[in-house]
Order: sequence, then C-alpha cells, then structure tokens
Amino acid sequence: MQLFDDEWLAASSQALGELPKVAGLDAVVSYAISGTPFGRLTLTVAVVDGVVGSVTSGKATDPDVAITVAYQDAVAILSGNMSGEAAYMNGALKVEGNYSLWLLHLRQVRQVALKALAPVMAQTQI
Repeated sequence: MQLFDDEWLAASSQALGELPKVAGLDAVVSYAISGTPFGRLTLTVAVVDGVVGSVTSGKATDPDVAITVAYQDAVAILSGNMSGEAAYMNGALKVEGNYSLWLLHLRQVRQVALKALAPVMAQTQI
C-alpha cells in the first residue's frame, strides 16, 4: 500500500479505531499535505471520545484545527523520526484554529495513534 492511498486510509482507520477512549475529547482535524505523489492532499481526521473514528480523504467543512505540512515532514512524523511538536516548533508544521486543542489536548491521542500506526507504516511504501 502507498502512503495516503485508499488502502492506507482504511488500514489506518481500523488501527486507530481500536485505541482507548478519552470521554469528552472530540475534534475534527484537517491535514493539508503538499508534495505527495498524488499532489496536494487533504485528509480529515475525526476524533470522538479520544478515539480516531475515521481518517478520510477530503477537506472538513468546519474543522476545529487545520494542519499544513509538507509530505517529507508528514513521513518523518508518521515514521516516528520527528514529533509533531518539533515540526511545529521548527515551522515545518503549521497549526490554524484551536491551537491548544491540537498541541495540548490531542497530544496524548497523537502519541498513542503513532504507536498504533507503526504496523501500518511498516507495510507502507513511501
């Protein structure tokens, strides 16, 4: 499977859907990723009770947070070679909207999600 193709999105949604719940932690996060093999790509991640309910292709109509990142930086984050916080601090990742939601409240969800995605990433062509 190729990073961000339909098969990858389905495998990611399944892996992330098995995470433990965090009651009341809901968010819609839109990720705009430039420079992918498919061109510019937008993904929407819906978090319900701290669990990623879905990862879908396309832009959310009213996201709580909008993230912009280049493909190589997204790969580094998803592969565990760079943290989202480090990417934000060095300007590789831009956050618009509810900064504290993404940086603070969703931090643990993002960390657990990256661990859950490790087996998917191991099978992914970059």
